[in-house]
Amino acid sequence: MQIRRLVAADARDYRDTRNMGLREFPDAFTTAYEEGLATPPEQLIPRFGGGVSDDFVLGAFPEQGTLAGYAGFQREPRLKNRHKGTLIGMYVLPAFRRQQLGRLLLERLIDEARALQGMERLNLTVTQTNEGARALYLRAGFVTFGVEKSALKTGGRYYDKEHMVLVL
Repeated sequence: MQIRRLVAADARDYRDTRNMGLREFPDAFTTAYEEGLATPPEQLIPRFGGGVSDDFVLGAFPEQGTLAGYAGFQREPRLKNRHKGTLIGMYVLPAFRRQQLGRLLLERLIDEARALQGMERLNLTVTQTNEGARALYLRAGFVTFGVEKSALKTGGRYYDKEHMVLVL
């Protein structure tokens, strides 16, 4: 499995994989599946950074095949907040789960964020009902610093989001 930063040529695969996650876990992502379908691949390219910013999306690619999973990072753009970054989305296709791919993506993202000059904290939010993701983040050393009640509403139901931080 190769883990690398996504580039513009990966935009379609990223959009398609991301949309699978949006459809499978509507309570885990802020973006709705319908919004994801309406988003052209080119609109997602700025997330990849590409030298313009410290933002990036890591992708996991099997030896033969397309994108099996991803994890995104976004650095705070304002000067007073540049010591912080956020994990902005993570998903692994069902065929690649239970193979430690999520852990590998997260560890690589943490390593790359830690290598950025002045980066001190990595934040994320996770839906409290997403026990697998919560457990992964806790094992990686993230700690909870708050809960936003009714942060998401989908399918007529509200979901709480747990705010977590890893001090780098």
